[in-house]
Amino acid sequence: MCAQLLRGTRNEATIQAIADAAASAGVQLHHLSWDYDHHRMVLAFSGTPAQVKRAVLRAAAVAIAHIDLNRHRGAHPRIGAVDVVPFVPLAGLMREQAVAFSYRVAKSFARRLRVPVYLYEYSAREGRPRDLPTLRKGEFEGWIGKRLTGEREPDFGPKRLHPTAGATIMGVRDPLIAFNLNLHPPDVAIARQIARQIRAERDANPALRGVRALGLWLPTRGVAQVSLNITQTEATDLFRVTETVRAMAHALGAEIAATELIGVLSADDAARALQSALGLTQIEARQIVSRHEP
Repeated sequence: MCAQLLRGTRNEATIQAIADAAASAGVQLHHLSWDYDHHRMVLAFSGTPAQVKRAVLRAAAVAIAHIDLNRHRGAHPRIGAVDVVPFVPLAGLMREQAVAFSYRVAKSFARRLRVPVYLYEYSAREGRPRDLPTLRKGEFEGWIGKRLTGEREPDFGPKRLHPTAGATIMGVRDPLIAFNLNLHPPDVAIARQIARQIRAERDANPALRGVRALGLWLPTRGVAQVSLNITQTEATDLFRVTETVRAMAHALGAEIAATELIGVLSADDAARALQSALGLTQIEARQIVSRHEP
């Protein structure tokens, strides 16, 4: 089971304490990154279900003790100090089992930490919102102090946001690629136009199937960024998406200056991108190996 925790923080001591708390549960850490302008850290790890549950609860307790969303501002939308906890089954669990596991973690999370939890994607209950943008709509500032009822009623926990930690969104989802493209010249208007074009075309353009996009300005880095979530990785691949965005940028007088991978990339997704990029007739994930130094 792979889990990824996204939290709002810039404090390096807090970031390390959160990562250490997760590691103390025995999980394998795959990725840790943070960005000043996004004001957000990403921690990805894997382990047995029991290890992953311990890691989520321990790391979240540290995050909630140190992060106050009343003093938090960043480029990326968020509703909680522990904003999103996605679970991706890697081996040994059927999807139904993974969903049942997510319910157990969500219930414990809400009870122990007194933070409301919304279930999303495959874990969402019948008739409830299941996509991240809908659940995040209004963000922390839009819901703090209000009673959470109707569609906004959480699946577990209090019926009001935690006064400093907000709410958490949690559930089982398919593998997702978080990928950022930085533009030259650094014009945020172009980044936002590209993001709008992606959202307008993604249902009709096979290269953009399941791609979510935001255009962001990162002031401390002087970067205009198109921030992507590729949610249907079997329908398209990272190279096709990148080349499609490159063409959009070129039409608007810009270029892709650099790209950033956030979180993990599965071997299957890496193979699909490599096949497109190199024009390979065939490549399998098992052909991609990791070299470990003795």
